[in-house]
Amino acid sequence: MASMGLQTSVNSSIDLRSTIGMAKDPNCPKPDGKKAIELFDIPDSDKINDITMLPGKTFKQRKLPVSIEDQKYIQNCLAKHGDDYHSMMRDIKTNDMQHTESKLKRMASRFYLLTEDQVKVEIPEKVQHLMTCCRDNEE
Repeated sequence: MASMGLQTSVNSSIDLRSTIGMAKDPNCPKPDGKKAIELFDIPDSDKINDITMLPGKTFKQRKLPVSIEDQKYIQNCLAKHGDDYHSMMRDIKTNDMQHTESKLKRMASRFYLLTEDQVKVEIPEKVQHLMTCCRDNEE
């Protein structure tokens, strides 16, 4: 094997018993002295790419958690079905992008959290009680 340029025991330098023990504890230092880095998921709502920018505004005024197109889309779905996300998902005419039930819930929950300044579409009557900006006016 050596004449072909291959090594016979490539992984012989790794002690399997010590790597299994260290794999269970992420804070345990690795053989080279470095600690393992814990990875975590970034929620969809915190992604920078999902923030829509409006031209001619300051940076603080430009950020919209829900784009205007998504606001129009979810507004049409909410106007027809209210907060029944299962029937909203199955309706192909209003949900022409065929979003799943969980995706529609996420879009709607972001839409509900918008302030009056961020809402760029008319709020359907079926869901006005769920909007945070409308709840403040009722009290």
